[in-house]
Formats: sequence, C-alpha cells, structure tokens
Amino acid sequence: MERIKHFFTTLDEFLASYAKIFGVSIVNPIPRHFLFISVYSVIYFTAISAPTIFAFVALWVGYIGVLAVGRAWAQNESFRARIAKKLEDANPDNLPDLRITAGLAALQMFLLVPMLLQTSHSLFDLFDVPKDSTWKTWGLFGLDLLFRSFLDWSEVYGIHISGVKLNASGGRHLVMFILLSIDYMIIQTVIRIVGINQTIQEGVAVAGKDPEMAFRLGYRATTKLAGLASDNSNDIASRTQMIEALGMIGDVKGAPPLVEILAEEELHTAATASLVMIGHFDSLIKGIHHGNPLVRRGCVTALGRLEDSVANEILAEAIQDTDSGVRKFAHQAIGRSSHPSDIPLLKQGLLDDNLEVRYSALKQFSNFSGENAMEAVLIAAKDESASIRRLAVEILARYPFPAVVPILANAMQDENSEVAAAAKRSVEHLESLVEAGAV
Repeated sequence: MERIKHFFTTLDEFLASYAKIFGVSIVNPIPRHFLFISVYSVIYFTAISAPTIFAFVALWVGYIGVLAVGRAWAQNESFRARIAKKLEDANPDNLPDLRITAGLAALQMFLLVPMLLQTSHSLFDLFDVPKDSTWKTWGLFGLDLLFRSFLDWSEVYGIHISGVKLNASGGRHLVMFILLSIDYMIIQTVIRIVGINQTIQEGVAVAGKDPEMAFRLGYRATTKLAGLASDNSNDIASRTQMIEALGMIGDVKGAPPLVEILAEEELHTAATASLVMIGHFDSLIKGIHHGNPLVRRGCVTALGRLEDSVANEILAEAIQDTDSGVRKFAHQAIGRSSHPSDIPLLKQGLLDDNLEVRYSALKQFSNFSGENAMEAVLIAAKDESASIRRLAVEILARYPFPAVVPILANAMQDENSEVAAAAKRSVEHLESLVEAGAV
C-alpha cells in the first residue's frame, strides 16, 4: 500500500513539474497557448519526419504532456476553490485560468492516440491490422477507443469503424492504458466543470451579504454578478453589495452593465464608485453619449475621479451637454486635475446660462494660481448672481496681484451684504500677506 501511495505521489510531482514545460504557470493566456501550440507542433513534426523510435518517444512526451496539463488544471481549480472558501489568502486572478489550455490539451488526443497506436505497432507488432491499412485506419481505431469511453455505447450496437483488432498482450495493455487515460480525463473534466459552477453559484449567492466572497471568485463571477446587479427583482441592498463586488473584482466586462445601472438613482452612487475602481475608459466614453442624462452624469463623474489627461479631453465634449447636471459635473471633473491647460474649458462654464454650472466652474479656480486663472475670476466677480460674486471675491484672496485690489474695493460696496463682507475679508487677508512680507 505504501509503495502504491509513493508511486502516485511521485507521478503527481512528475506531472506537476512536466506541466511547467507547457507554460501552465503563465497567467497571460496568449504566450501560454503559443508555447503549448509550438511544443506540440515540434512533437508532431518529429513524429512525422523522424525515425520511428524518435517518433515513438516524441508522441509519448506529448501524451504525458496532455495528462500533465489536466493534472495542473485540477490543482489550479482546487486552489481556487480554497480561495473562495477563505481557506487560502490569494487573488484568484493572479492565477492562470487553464480551462482553455486543458481543452486544447484534450483535443490533442484525436491526433496523439492514432499516431501512438500506429508507431507502437510499427515497433512491436501489437495489433492485427488489415494489409491495406492507412493512417485513416489508425484514426478510426482511435475513434473506436474514444467511443468505448462513452459508456461503451458502440459495443451495445455492435458498431466498429476500424478493421484493427487486438492481438498481442502488449497491445491490449496499451489500449487499456489509453482507455483509462481517456476515462480519467472525461471524469476529471465533468468533476471540474461541476465544481467550478457550484463554487461560482455559492460565492455569488452570498455576495448580497459579503462582497468579498464574490471578489474571491475573481473574473469568473463577473457575468453572474452583473446579471444579478441588473435584475430589478432583487432588493436595493443586495444589488448594492453586488455592484461593490464588481468594483472589487475590477473586471472590464463588468463596466457596461454598471453604466446602465447609473440610470437608477438609488444605485447611482455605488455604480459610479465601482466604475472608478474598474477604470474602463471605453465604457465611460460610450456612457457620456447615453440617452439618459443620469447615466451621462455618472460617467462624467467617474472620468473626473480617474484624473487622467485623456479623460479631460473627453470631458471637453461633456461641458457642451444639453443637460445642466452633466455640464456641472463635467466642470467638477475637469477641475480635479488642476492643470493650467484646463482653464479655457472652465472659463466656458463661467458663461453658462445655468447658475449651478457657473458656480461649479468658478469653484474649480480655487485649485489654481496665476494671472490666467485670476482674469477668469475677475470676470466672475461681476456676475449678476450674488452667490457667484461672493465666491469670486473669496477666491480672489488666493491671487496677490495688483489687478485684484480695485475689484475687491468695488465689491466691498456691493449691494449684497454677504458679497461685501466676503470682499472685506479677502482684502484683509491680502493686507496680512503684505505685512508679513509673503507678497
């Protein structure tokens, strides 16, 4: 018993190390699949062009490689399940997703099995083969073995699509090993697929109470979470948690559904925050052209929080939006970066017909310094709205330039007492700077 256990342990370790040859530890699937295809291309080239003994060795290398990738996939999914159940602390998206790689490996059996059977027979005369046999004969023999792995239905109906028959005991052992390998791969695949779906369903089911559980599933949970978050039949609290989970996962596939959710006032703030966490510009740019102004407002806000120069170029379009709320949030977003090149955009907001938009644009000048910004604020100090004039004279306290003094002096005589008081405080602040030698 101990010897058997030791054998399987050694085999498991061997397959684990062997699987690394095919790049199963590479997270990015493109180089991993390229390496896999390259290795098997070399194997098939060797099997076709090299002497029979070398072809035999190469094919066995490829066959063991298929089993190794299957083993690596099994270990990968087992570890992911432990992460989801909080038994391990790791990010599942930092692990390679081997589902496609395992599928590519399984497909190799359609070529490896017939070639391996043919090469083995050429070396050891293992089967009773028709005289006019071709590679097609061995291909059909391989399909015969594959059909026997599906509950042996071909045997029930007496269907045999090849003329190859078992002869030597070595051939029987080889066929039995191949059948066991195929059965193992089929059973393992079914178990893994069922396990993956069950883990995702369990993790998403509790996402309404604990977003971290969904986060531990990684990108795989995105589609399911997005569907539940968009479902109006779910309560607001659980949908909010699912939206937060989408943000924590950070998968760009979750951005488009979140953009649509922005249209719901109760979920608007949560969806905006998650869109910022995901940071997918394409979805936000499309959202700025959405028909619903609430969606456009959320996308503008998210773009502003990303504080990217590219975002401000896009926001230049948003300040021309027909909805005053969008224009207001666009100016707030532009002002976050406090870049001098954005001052002309904010100046447009000072001329807007809507009071809230003008106020929002003016408020952003508190983040700037320099005469260019000061000139814009001086214009706002003459606005027809008292609230705008008051904010303008308060901001002018940040600009210790001679041109500010006459404007503030005039504002101290403003008909609105709050504007006059604000102007007086700004003058006193500038005088204190002069006395302190700061100016």
